[in-house]
Amino acid sequence: MVDCMTDEKLGALLECFAHYYWSAPLVFVVNKIAEWHPDVDAKQMGRVISKCNESLFWHHCCVVDDVVDEPELVTEHLVAFGGDDYDHFIAARIDGPFYECSENELLMVDSGRLDIPEGRAVFEFGKAELNLDDEWAQQLVDDCVLTQPYSLCNGTSWVMEVLRQEKFGKIQFRTIEQVERFRDLGNRFYQVLPNPVFRGWKPEDIENAPVLLDDIPEKDEDIPNARPMMDEFFAKIGGREKALQLLMERVGATPTKKRKIGRNELCPCGSGKKYKKCCGR
Repeated sequence: MVDCMTDEKLGALLECFAHYYWSAPLVFVVNKIAEWHPDVDAKQMGRVISKCNESLFWHHCCVVDDVVDEPELVTEHLVAFGGDDYDHFIAARIDGPFYECSENELLMVDSGRLDIPEGRAVFEFGKAELNLDDEWAQQLVDDCVLTQPYSLCNGTSWVMEVLRQEKFGKIQFRTIEQVERFRDLGNRFYQVLPNPVFRGWKPEDIENAPVLLDDIPEKDEDIPNARPMMDEFFAKIGGREKALQLLMERVGATPTKKRKIGRNELCPCGSGKKYKKCCGR
């Protein structure tokens, strides 16, 4: 029994094309789908395109220099984004033929990254070095995939982009050595990933392919997302009492003379607990 191509499946396939190439001629896309699924006719294709999310088909027309924001009017390209990002991408994209991937390759564009040894290495680094769970280790892999082509388009460091965007997340780098290992793993991953800047080709298949900008912090304290645990901070400066003294000196106050607190007295921190059950432990 032949699996029928429903509108839902066709829409998902179109999204995969957009994610794989970022911008691809609709003629190219339609021809590939017709090759894989002869049962899809022009009527169904037009119906699905007209119902897809607008942002998937947002396009700056090169001929009339205007913005087409209605999916049913798009006749040239399938585009995953719009605005300045699109302009930067088009300016940076390498000329040449589109890589004609298989349908399986296309469908695995988001889910198959851990099947690539270099992607798995980034995943395992996240778990072993950064103590991430599976979800956040996968996020680290996704950051590599999404940030690298974006940085190629904008002339920025993909490593610094990752560090900055994870400033408030669970992906926390603490040392330059960790950042350097991540950079090296990510650069190897970059070489074997289909890249939209190269029309779906892998950098290792492109002669004189641009290399990623090598720019990382010089000191541990300059890592954008480094947030040392408070206990580590207190340990470095000699404990909580020393931290309070330094804080008081910084704001121009004089620390009060220390009074011995009885173990059964209420803790001065205001917790409502006895001192021996709170800060006096």
